[in-house]
Amino acid sequence: MNLLREYIRGLLTERSALKYKGSSNYFRVELPNIGYAEGGLNLRFKECQSDVDALMKTPEYLAAEKKYVANAKPRTDIVKNEETGQYEEVEIGQAIFRPKFYDVNNAWIHDEKNRGKGHGKQIYKEFINKAVEYSRSSGGVFIGAHHCTIGSGTSPDAKRVWASLAREYNSSGDVIFIGL
Repeated sequence: MNLLREYIRGLLTERSALKYKGSSNYFRVELPNIGYAEGGLNLRFKECQSDVDALMKTPEYLAAEKKYVANAKPRTDIVKNEETGQYEEVEIGQAIFRPKFYDVNNAWIHDEKNRGKGHGKQIYKEFINKAVEYSRSSGGVFIGAHHCTIGSGTSPDAKRVWASLAREYNSSGDVIFIGL
């Protein structure tokens, strides 16, 4: 029975069945007739800063930071050349590693009979994959539960999904870090 359930879940969650809407600022991942997860870009996770701080000490974060600084273009500024009077672009230092922050602020499985079968976790994983895609140029991404941005708004069901995801990703609390 479990093998059949896994096979059916695999058929339902094939990439071709998933729908994506939105942009890098806010997007939605939908598994038709099952459910969705949506969320967007944030400046930081104010309510989960201790989790972000813990992740910033992990080998995965440190390796991503090192790789980004070594490969990214140096920071530049436009300054006036005193000799020529012309404005020109000059290097002012090495690149600064600034991963993006995405939160899942709404997720839902439409029919209760589909809950508890792994669909939510699969939808969240696809949300994570999309956040990774949008964050390639940043060298890394933090993905967190909605309560990390406003202090509330993550249901007990969603917290169970986050706990399950935490076992598969570099995580602290309800925050995941992926280095790129």
